[in-house]
Order: sequence, then C-alpha cells, then structure tokens
Amino acid sequence: MPERGSEKRKDMRLPIKGGMVQYKESGGIFALFKGSSDQYPILNLSLRGMRFLTTDSLLSGDKLNFTIGVPTLGGEPLKAEGRVAWVQRSPRYKANVIGVQFVAMTKDSLSRLKNLVSFLGTKMKIKYKVKVYFSEQMRQKATVWELARDFNVSINLLEGSLNDKTTWLTIEIEGEKEEVKRVLEYLKSGGAKLVAIK
Repeated sequence: MPERGSEKRKDMRLPIKGGMVQYKESGGIFALFKGSSDQYPILNLSLRGMRFLTTDSLLSGDKLNFTIGVPTLGGEPLKAEGRVAWVQRSPRYKANVIGVQFVAMTKDSLSRLKNLVSFLGTKMKIKYKVKVYFSEQMRQKATVWELARDFNVSINLLEGSLNDKTTWLTIEIEGEKEEVKRVLEYLKSGGAKLVAIK
C-alpha cells in the first residue's frame, strides 16, 4: 500500500457539506467492538472511497460496513463496504482522519453515488490558468470583456503582449467546471490557440 502522500487518485474527491457516516466492523470475531451508532462528518467522497473524521481508533486494513448520508441525495443513505487505507491524526480537527477505499456497494447505492459525483463535479469551482494566443478575428474584438460578460466566470489577467503580429494573454479563469469548459470551447471556436499552465 502506498504512503498517503504518494497515493495517485484515479478520480476526483469532492467535498461533501453536511455528509455524515456511521460504520461497524464487517463480520469477524471483534465486530462488536469496532463500530459506532454515532455519526461522523465526511470530508470528501469519490466513486472509489472517502475521507471522514472520527474519534475512534481505527487501523489500516480494518474492514467496515458504512451507512453514508448525504443531504444532496435525500432519501435513503448509501450502503457500502470499505477498507481503511490510512489513518492520520489531525490536530486541526482534534480527531482521526480516515481514508477509506470502497470494496463493495449495492447496485442502487453505486448508481446514486455516480449521479452525485457527476452532479457535484460539474458544480465544483476550479481555477484554470491558460495562455491564449488570439486569432486575427479575435484580436479585433474585446474578447476578454465578452468572456466576463457572457459567461458566469471570473477572469484575472496575469500577463500579455500585443503587437502587429501576435496577441497573447495569460489568464486565470475561475468558475464552475462546466462553465470554465464552455469558455475554453468558445475561445477555440474563435480560432485561439490555448496552452494550459500548471
């Protein structure tokens, strides 16, 4: 198992406001001793796992059954089986932060979780830096002003150059993921060349 810092995620973990989890040990001789009727806050959630806070002492490798309540979903909580991937004490929260990898989930819970992740993924705000080389057609217009007017994003100008042959700007676009994507598609459709900046 890789160290927590070297863990490479294959999907985005999304912050979950108001999400709570309950858990109990999955079978085994000590199942009565690991589990809680208390609910603990979820920090983030993905299709493959979650992070949550608890004051309980869990160990890496513990197998647990989870009942996951997410206000956005409403109705029935999600049911999942998972394995504790890592445990870290957090002075900030005065609790243990638990990283869980899901190993099984009911078909209904998985379907609802996919819908939630898809929905939240598009609503999540991001910042995207890009160097934009404007086409001749776009040089004749107030393109950056149009972006701020026509799209629900904030545009921050970082640097640029304007001369007879080329016009380029490095901009930071902030907004919901889908809206940022729309801005980039608009720029490309006008003939702009885009270079992402890390």
